[in-house]
Amino acid sequence: MENTMKLKVELENGVRLLWPTPLFNKKFDETEAINKGLVRIIHEKERQDIGKKKSIIGGWHSSDDLHLWDFPEVKEILNFINTAITEITKTSAGVSDDKFSADMTYIAWANIIRNGGMHRMHSHPGSTWSGVYYVSSGIDGPVDDNNGQISFLDPRGAVEMIPTPGNPFGQPLNLPPEDGRIYCFPAWLKHMVYPYQGSQERITIGFNIRVENFNEFN
Repeated sequence: MENTMKLKVELENGVRLLWPTPLFNKKFDETEAINKGLVRIIHEKERQDIGKKKSIIGGWHSSDDLHLWDFPEVKEILNFINTAITEITKTSAGVSDDKFSADMTYIAWANIIRNGGMHRMHSHPGSTWSGVYYVSSGIDGPVDDNNGQISFLDPRGAVEMIPTPGNPFGQPLNLPPEDGRIYCFPAWLKHMVYPYQGSQERITIGFNIRVENFNEFN
């Protein structure tokens, strides 16, 4: 049977890395004005909407309709999200920009976390990709310890059965927040956000993408 898994890494020493997990990680340039406008918009929405109870603890989660908010700043963020989704999809499928088509539907929402707030461990069933854009990290300077960092779990549940030389498996990946940065990842990948300690608010935009009718062509 032909091996159809295209997302793999072949090393020169004959070792193949199987089942790699893609993660898009990019800081977009010149986002200060966009983020400032988003802070204003999201604060206004918080005043109008009591929010939803999901994975968030000690914060506010907007309704899942941010992608429909009619503001230039939101449209800019949707462009950033589209860039992330295109890159991670074509990498996962092993195709170039002009070699695939797909129907992509998405939802997006805003989060505000204040001192002590966090996100419980969770995933996003029913979606293909998930991600977060940092409007305001709330932190000036380096991130200490795990303060408010997003943490991803190794999805291979059996990796802790026996130690492996170098201990490369079973370790969480913790990534720091930064204004203007997007992380995009498979929706099934379990993740959490460590408690945030800071005097300022942490404001983010989360999103889920469902990819359907994927077609690859020559």
